[in-house]
Amino acid sequence: MESVFSNILMFILGLIGLSFLVTIHELGHFLVAKWNNVKVNTFSIGFGKKLLKFRRGETEYCISAIPFGGYVAMAGENPDTLKEGEVPGERDFMGKSVGARAAIAFAGPFINIVFAFILLMFLYMVGVEEPATNDLIVGFVAKDSPAFAAGIQPGDTVTEINGKATQGWDDFREQIGVSLGASVPLTVHRGGEPVTITVVPEELVIPAQDSTGSEIKMGIGDIGIYPRNRVMVRLPPVEGSAAEKAGIRENDTIFEINGEHISRYEDVVRIIDGSKGEPVNITVIREGDTLTKALTPAYNEEYKRYMVGIQMGYVLFRETKIVRRGPVEAFTKTCATSWKMTTSIFRYFKRMFQGQVKVDAFSGPVSIVAVMGNVWMSGFQDFLMLLALISINLGVMNLLPLAITDGGLLMFLGIEKLRGKPLSTKTQAVIQNVAAAFFISFFVFITILDFGKLSLFLK
Repeated sequence: MESVFSNILMFILGLIGLSFLVTIHELGHFLVAKWNNVKVNTFSIGFGKKLLKFRRGETEYCISAIPFGGYVAMAGENPDTLKEGEVPGERDFMGKSVGARAAIAFAGPFINIVFAFILLMFLYMVGVEEPATNDLIVGFVAKDSPAFAAGIQPGDTVTEINGKATQGWDDFREQIGVSLGASVPLTVHRGGEPVTITVVPEELVIPAQDSTGSEIKMGIGDIGIYPRNRVMVRLPPVEGSAAEKAGIRENDTIFEINGEHISRYEDVVRIIDGSKGEPVNITVIREGDTLTKALTPAYNEEYKRYMVGIQMGYVLFRETKIVRRGPVEAFTKTCATSWKMTTSIFRYFKRMFQGQVKVDAFSGPVSIVAVMGNVWMSGFQDFLMLLALISINLGVMNLLPLAITDGGLLMFLGIEKLRGKPLSTKTQAVIQNVAAAFFISFFVFITILDFGKLSLFLK
């Protein structure tokens, strides 16, 4: 029951975060439309059936049933509504100059980018947790992984990737992630002179989370190395479970199961479920003492696998520090981070065309909501950093000239400015209908992938 509540809370928090970003995006359109004296009929968070609504002045404000988006409905924004020869009204969107319409279209993405910039500035001035060193100390190497085959060992220190100094684990994972099937040189130190080891990332595959046996392909590269961490019991064991009966406690570190060292919670799930109900010996570390407990896993009908009644979490070794910056340094850092976030989507597209990232790597609204909720529950500051990342990507994606996005409207307005007149209504409709059909199909495909990944976030 507790896990069901946690999952519901995760999605609620995620929806709040995504809805907030949609709100400020639409608010940008709304405010600039009002500034240019365009009549706004509806301001909606979400699409579809209106669940809550009220009217203030000439505008209806509402929350709609489908929460993955929103819209600002302006008078006269659809040229199809005009009769032949009819002139747009003074307060119609189509009745405004190209510059005014472009400003309205640009305002939504712009406010997302500005919001992210301000949020990052605030975080860097307040203080964020950053790696104490950019060198990567390997804590665990997965068996049969590219890193294992290349000879990387626990305790090795990785100092360079592709000839450039490492910038922490997040940056390292991103570079490996977009290098699927490519040769990646690493500089590794092991108690002596640095050596260059070449690894070829393989696709990251998450083992089955239930009895279906279906693996989850993530579409990005992985070499099978992980930072130094320990897997701990995050909450008191479930009442009446095997873990509670054996005396497992909250904050115990799971060190070994049946003699196999544990560095990832996936290994715990794999070994426990693989026992098929046979007793397992779990070695835990508690306040410096090492204790071995015998547990008999029980089959859980809800999750369709064998479990012992614990929830797990990671605790990293203290390789981070809180860094606070003054306004000038925070501004410089924010510029660098914003640029990296802004260009990340283009790096992924480039590597996808090169075959080094698969389409499975893309996340749709379901995964985004789940990730946002999960991160919020783990730590509010991490959530704010993620909020900035998604806000920038939302702004950038909407500026792409993809016909049905704000960038698509800006493209049409640019053509209108160059030609001295807009494209015909029929031409615009054909382009937008083709684009809409493509993006609806892509949205459905991504959503199907999302539901396939959903078990990664459920507790």
